[in-house]
Amino acid sequence: MEGPAVRITTRVGAHESPTAIVESIKGLFPEFQPENQIDNAKFPRKEVWSEIYGDGGTIEYFIQTLREQRILDTGMDAMTMDSNENSTLFRLSRQASIVGKVGFVLEGESTLGGHFEVLLELPGLISWIEKATDHEGRKHVPRAVGDGYGMEMDGTSREWND
Repeated sequence: MEGPAVRITTRVGAHESPTAIVESIKGLFPEFQPENQIDNAKFPRKEVWSEIYGDGGTIEYFIQTLREQRILDTGMDAMTMDSNENSTLFRLSRQASIVGKVGFVLEGESTLGGHFEVLLELPGLISWIEKATDHEGRKHVPRAVGDGYGMEMDGTSREWND
C-alpha cells in the first residue's frame, strides 16, 4: 500500500537549537530532510522566529510507532481531525518525538518544547489512514473516520462502548 506524501514544518525560536529540533523530528520521521538550514549561531540569533521545513520521507516508521505504542485508534482520530479526503494536517510534540514517542498536540494547545506540523497528501487519504491504523480489535469494535465514536476536538474521549 503506497503511502502519502509527508511534509513537515516547525517554527524555531532564537533560543532553540535547530540541530536538536531536526533530531527530534527524526525520532518519528527518520527520513526527514530539511530543505533549509538554520545556523546554530550563538544566542541570541537575529531572527526571533525561523522555520524549518521539508520532506518527511515515508510514514511507515510513524505508523509502526503508533502500533508499538498501541495507540492506533487515537492516531486515526488525531490524524483526521483537520482533514479532507485527500489531505490532513496534525501536530506532534517535539519533546515526545526526541525519545521516539508520539504525542499529539491538539489545535489551540501549547506544549513544552514546541511542536511540528505534519501534512499528509494522497488521493483517498482517509481510507488509507483507516487501513494503515487497522488492528485486531476493530473486528470486535468497528471504527472508521467520522463514525461519531472518536475523540472530541479537545482530546476527551466519547463514552460509547458498553
